Amino acid sequence: MAHIREMGTRVDRALLFLMSVITAAITALALALIAHYDFGLSREEIRGAAMVGAGVISALVVIEVFGKKLRKLK
Repeated sequence: MAHIREMGTRVDRALLFLMSVITAAITALALALIAHYDFGLSREEIRGAAMVGAGVISALVVIEVFGKKLRKLK
């Protein structure tokens, strides 16, 4: 029975991850369109800001994941 609960948890996590990625992509596209057409920013300016933002978010996620693993080792 524990195996079934574990599979459910894995499926739930996979679905949560998939929904998060789709939501982030839609939000990013909407923000890019607003920045380009409403505020008049060029695509290069949007791309540069997006790369910086993606780097910061990636660094925070890595810190959170490895921070949890390092805390468990103690």
